[in-house]
Amino acid sequence: MTDDELQRKREIEDYAREAASKPIFGTHSRKEDDSEAEYRKAMKENAPYLTLGFQMAATIALGALIGWWLEGPDGNGMGIGIGAGIGSVLGLGYFLKTVLMMEKKNAAKPKQELPTKDKKI
Repeated sequence: MTDDELQRKREIEDYAREAASKPIFGTHSRKEDDSEAEYRKAMKENAPYLTLGFQMAATIALGALIGWWLEGPDGNGMGIGIGAGIGSVLGLGYFLKTVLMMEKKNAAKPKQELPTKDKKI
C-alpha cells in the first residue's frame, strides 16, 4: 500500500470511530453523572412494570398451548379457547396483583418534590 492509501485508510477508520460514538437520533447526549444515575434508578424502580405485558401474553399463550395439547389429535373441541380463557384470567389476576403490590410499596415511600426551573434537587 502506498502512503496515500494508508493515510486514507486511517482517515476512514477515525471517521468510523467518531461516527460510532455519536448518538443515532439527535445530537444531544445525557450528562453522564446525574442523568445516568437517575436513568438507572428509574429503570430499577419501573422494571416490574416493563415485564407485565410480556408475562400476560405468555400466560395466555401457555393456556392456549395446554388447551391444544389436551384437545388431542382430533382438534374438534374448544380446548384452545378454554385454555386461552383460563390463561387470560390467570394473567390478568397476576397483573393486578403485581400492580397493586407495587403501588402499595410505592405509597410507603416518602414523596420527593419534582425539580423545577428555579429549584434544583
